[in-house]
Amino acid sequence: MPTLFQDRAPISLYNAQFSGTTKSPISNSVIEQLVTCMLRFKIICSEFGVPHNNVRVVATEATREAQNSAEFRGALEEATGWKVELLSKEDEGRIGAEGVASSFAEVRGLVMDLGGGSTQISWMLSKDGVTKMARKAVSFPYGAAAVTKRLETAINEDARSALHNQMVESFKAAIASLNIPDELSDMADNDGSSYKLYLSGGGLRGFGYLLMAKHELKPYPIPIINGFTAPASHFARVAALYKDVNLTASLEPEMEQFFGISARRARQVPAVAFVIEALTEALHGALSSVIFCQGGVREGAIYEKLPPTIRAENPLVVATRPYAPPSQAKLLELLNNACPRSTPYHIRGALLPPLANLMYYHSNVPKEGQASVALYATTTGVLANTHGLSHGLRALLGIALCDRWGGGVHASARGLREGFVRLVGGEDAWWARYVGSVAALVGQVFPSGRMRGEEEQIRFFAQDDSRRKKKKGKGEKSGNFSDRITVRQGDPMTSTLMFEKEVGGIEKVGKKKKMEGGWRRKVVVNVFLQ
Repeated sequence: MPTLFQDRAPISLYNAQFSGTTKSPISNSVIEQLVTCMLRFKIICSEFGVPHNNVRVVATEATREAQNSAEFRGALEEATGWKVELLSKEDEGRIGAEGVASSFAEVRGLVMDLGGGSTQISWMLSKDGVTKMARKAVSFPYGAAAVTKRLETAINEDARSALHNQMVESFKAAIASLNIPDELSDMADNDGSSYKLYLSGGGLRGFGYLLMAKHELKPYPIPIINGFTAPASHFARVAALYKDVNLTASLEPEMEQFFGISARRARQVPAVAFVIEALTEALHGALSSVIFCQGGVREGAIYEKLPPTIRAENPLVVATRPYAPPSQAKLLELLNNACPRSTPYHIRGALLPPLANLMYYHSNVPKEGQASVALYATTTGVLANTHGLSHGLRALLGIALCDRWGGGVHASARGLREGFVRLVGGEDAWWARYVGSVAALVGQVFPSGRMRGEEEQIRFFAQDDSRRKKKKGKGEKSGNFSDRITVRQGDPMTSTLMFEKEVGGIEKVGKKKKMEGGWRRKVVVNVFLQ
């Protein structure tokens, strides 16, 4: 679901209700500021052609707990004509989880949404537009702003320890009450179950950018938080570094050097780290990885209203469909036929369809720049705003599109390409290069993306070598496979003169000097005339 416009007012409704440690009603001046912001948004909606009745205004924890909540909501409703929907704790957790579901084609794990005043935890199974989750999400008063306030007022280390212990016990009780189904576990063994944890909310996204900055890949190649994945050990380790930072000392000088962390989020880092440490202790090693999501309550409030047929569609396929060539289905079949049986499922199922859709997108780019521009397509190019992509899939598609245009990149793009390879590992990078090289050959035979007539002009048949062996030494080779390419004799479009270079490109992927991350497979290409 592409986003046309997004904005944020620099106001924390939670903080606006406190003067020191004393809670007070939302002031008239703050209400006036927010009324102005909403009127501005109403003008923007009109300019984008959004019907008045298609706007949904929802309010969460900070409004729910405000002493003058009714007065505040009434002022907004009177000024805009929009009804303000005050979400219960349970609805806030459910809709926040739907926002996570909107971020990916499939979700399987625990879900945590950390706002300013509260935190919600649930579990979720989401696939093909069907979402299953806990009957009732558990809500805690442990939002980023709320915990910051509590840590600021903790008089000594004993008070901090008491808060930590309280949070650990609350999280333990919540996890036990959720009745997490066995199918959510990544693995079940003698040590128990291991789960993915999907994270949403501004404070956690800010922490995600901190994890990026501390990642072993430097610089981390993808500047987008949605789909960023980190091992649970790295998540806990970085939290331990910042949970005890003196809150009176500004973190801004350190955080300014890190991408994606605003001054406001920098001030919340110790509180977010404090929450993370309590959660990881409560889960007692039951996390395998954490996945950061752009979607939250705002996205969920829209996503839950979409019809099931739209929710069921793969977001990456939908995002690339407008650029699909006329004969996309047949071209995709050719790419599949060029892959042997041993091709990993995620290469066939997740990578090939969007590759087929985008095969011709960069046709009008000057030849010397096509591979470099295509490499950036998934990070700062045509797919930069697309939900539904893990960082691994962004990297794989970038590599494949790069090789679809020959793979020769400018020096300025080599760092990104190397980062992509390191991110996905040698084996997956190799397969991305291989299917990209096949796409280059297909594109040479069908330069317009349109297959002519009923007769086949080119056919692929890929077969694994039955004598496959694994060898280790200077690099790892995982067997050979042959690629039989049959072309129609006497057809100008299949003249070997015009695609010899692309055939050689497929063979080069399997050469030792082209080995990616210490991994390769030798490809034997045979061309036959028919």
